Amino acid sequence: MRNYKLILLTFVFFFLNNQTILSQETEQCQVVKKYPNGCLLVQSGDNTYLAITEAMEKEMLKMKRDIMDAERKMVLKDSLLANVNQTISWYETTIKNMKAYMTELEAVLNGYKGLVKDYKKLKEPLFVFKGGIGATGKDYKPAVLVGLGIRDFSMWGILQERNAGLIIGKQFRLY
Repeated sequence: MRNYKLILLTFVFFFLNNQTILSQETEQCQVVKKYPNGCLLVQSGDNTYLAITEAMEKEMLKMKRDIMDAERKMVLKDSLLANVNQTISWYETTIKNMKAYMTELEAVLNGYKGLVKDYKKLKEPLFVFKGGIGATGKDYKPAVLVGLGIRDFSMWGILQERNAGLIIGKQFRLY
């Protein structure tokens, strides 16, 4: 019996509550303006609303998603651009250092070239005295040949009984 009372009480409570809900007044809406794209300007009490179609809602959600995708791509490209700019600055620094190093190497090379010239000069004597004895003519009269040289230039003197002469010359390398 108790179960029947509980079921009856639940049924009565639900029915009365349902009647109370159904008896409440619903707000009245009035269409203020109809737009050509299917939107409606609706007024409900003191509030004004814009009613849009489902297709327009889907299009707006798609545009919102596209904007979010574009922002994500923009952030990615900005980070790539920052990395490129950092790499460019590293390359510029490297090029600057390499040019400075090349300048130093050229100075060292010029120093070595000057050193080679100095060694070549030292390799050959500055002053040279040369001499020789020989004979000329039919009767083989003796002759003396005396020379003095400064680097590549030479001056020779020939002395003979009735003959004397002076020869000036330059020495050239053949190989």
